Amino acid sequence: MNRKFAAILTSLVFSGALFCGGGSGKQVKEDSGNKMRGQATGYGTIYLDDTALARDRAIDDAMNKLVKKVLGTTIEGRSVVEDFALVESIVEARSTGMVRDWKILKEGARDGAFVVTLEGEVYPQAVNDTIEATLRNYGRPKFMVLVNETFEGKRNAPGYTVTELTMMDIMGNAGFEFVDASLTQELMKKEKQKMASAIKGRVSGNVQDVLLDDAGAEVIITGNVRTSDQSKALEKYSRTMKSKQAILNLKAVDVYTGRILASTSVNMPGVHIDNDTASKIAIQRALQKILGKEDDEEKFISGPFMNQITKKFLLSATQRMIMITITGLDYKQLTDFRNQIEHKVRGINKVYSRGQAGKASKIEVEFAGKTTDLADELNAKAEGLGFGIEIKEVFPNRIMMNVNKL
Repeated sequence: MNRKFAAILTSLVFSGALFCGGGSGKQVKEDSGNKMRGQATGYGTIYLDDTALARDRAIDDAMNKLVKKVLGTTIEGRSVVEDFALVESIVEARSTGMVRDWKILKEGARDGAFVVTLEGEVYPQAVNDTIEATLRNYGRPKFMVLVNETFEGKRNAPGYTVTELTMMDIMGNAGFEFVDASLTQELMKKEKQKMASAIKGRVSGNVQDVLLDDAGAEVIITGNVRTSDQSKALEKYSRTMKSKQAILNLKAVDVYTGRILASTSVNMPGVHIDNDTASKIAIQRALQKILGKEDDEEKFISGPFMNQITKKFLLSATQRMIMITITGLDYKQLTDFRNQIEHKVRGINKVYSRGQAGKASKIEVEFAGKTTDLADELNAKAEGLGFGIEIKEVFPNRIMMNVNKL
């Protein structure tokens, strides 16, 4: 991914804030009367008498708290604390790189937890780089656009409408990815019922499978667009010019969760001597208003609809539910496996049992990241967990694997 796109994503989430993509923009000064230095106390639950792991987690917790605390006490930093919370659960794993020259002031076990109080200096550039990396990895969903369109009185079904092509052009030039229009059309023919549900924004079960597995779409934008003639308003000025009005009603849905990320309604005019061109201009102006456009310096300035999509998708990425199908464990072993990964695999917030038959079972994991990240974490931690793990298949919202007790 190029740095231009990283800067675009950063501007979407942190518009007007302290941190700007590519390491550019206004930074907190590192040496300003030790304002970047402070203390914080972190906690780590002691699980199965593993004090060393609890100590590591307590240190991570203290550093994460220190980053937020120090930024919150600086004039410039206060403006980003709220947005910083969007990536908090992802940033936690890397907070150690954001604090330097740190030392432990006090540590020890207490009431089933390990407690660490440390002092250190927050390194703003490292925070900036971490947020930028997070945006690159998690804040760039692949889009599919499914818009019903009435253009110059003609009804166009989703798959290849003027609105969809214009939207892909605007966002594509800014670096966003889309499902190929020909693939969308193919799915509209092969999976009529499922795609009909998707067009209505109803995303669950088999519809998710089609969108995620077959198309790789992580966010779909659906809705309806209509152009109407307003040329009478120009008659006293010109009999040749055509005036059109584009009315857009759109919503964006997170395919992983089925949640609505953003919705909008907008209308804009377009004028030209040709009817079709006037309608296209009206649609383009409406989309630029909500999605964004490049300024005179060719810098992409995001619109409110795009900004909301990116923020909400990034937030949901820290709470993603991933289904794991497991073969090879009996009930007792599965219980142990669930407990092990919930307490020892970074990024896992919660593990839910979803049923078992013999040595075949399903669990659902709330994870801060993508399925590939979770698969990598499980592979790396397998021996320490006391299990042999063989990843068989990885999809955008589920993993299939064989597991055996070592």
